Amino acid sequence: MRFHIDKSMAALGIQHVVVGIARNVDPQTTLSDSFLKKQRKMEDWALRCDVDEVSSHPVIQGYKNLLQRVGRSVKRNPPTVPALIRNVQHRGSLPRINSVIDIYNVESLHSLLAIGGHDLDKVHGQIEFTVNKEEGTFLPILSKAKHVAKTDYVYRDTEGIMAWLDVRDGENYKFADETQNAVFIIQGNANTSVEMRLDALGRIQADLSECMPAMEFETQVIHAEEC
Repeated sequence: MRFHIDKSMAALGIQHVVVGIARNVDPQTTLSDSFLKKQRKMEDWALRCDVDEVSSHPVIQGYKNLLQRVGRSVKRNPPTVPALIRNVQHRGSLPRINSVIDIYNVESLHSLLAIGGHDLDKVHGQIEFTVNKEEGTFLPILSKAKHVAKTDYVYRDTEGIMAWLDVRDGENYKFADETQNAVFIIQGNANTSVEMRLDALGRIQADLSECMPAMEFETQVIHAEEC
């Protein structure tokens, strides 16, 4: 699998993207007791926390700064973690979807990082991180198609947009019950170090390994194209 960070992203402060590839995953497997304990702890935190206070954290502020730089409303397109916290508080619990998604949702709450998760076998060709540069459309998971401005930042394969503004993942790349291989993408922002993002992938790897002993995991740090 090849990755490319366009210089348009480097201009927005995205110099490195951290990627994890997990092979032989099982979304329907039973989660470990230690992970379930961690999940309950993060759920309790999300239910009790002040979303506005979380939104002022430097990591979240970095995502807000990116949205504002490209002229997108933070209110209409909130960063991933505040949106997830509001969902938890609205429904009264952390969504349980499948073992793979549950694991990286918990890590997002823990690290405050936006983590993209996709079925690797649905990805075609190179993944490129770029400002879109032309008008387009994007189909988010369980939603209607959205207009993509030419100034919006995305990552895409050769057939379509996989993630838009680092706030929504694409329907055509989502995990299914039969998913066997996964790719996790942490694009980050100017306030997130490579080390911070690698640590997050390390925790995802450890949680997956506990309940999926046949899983193989590798990480990559992708460097931006020089201007």
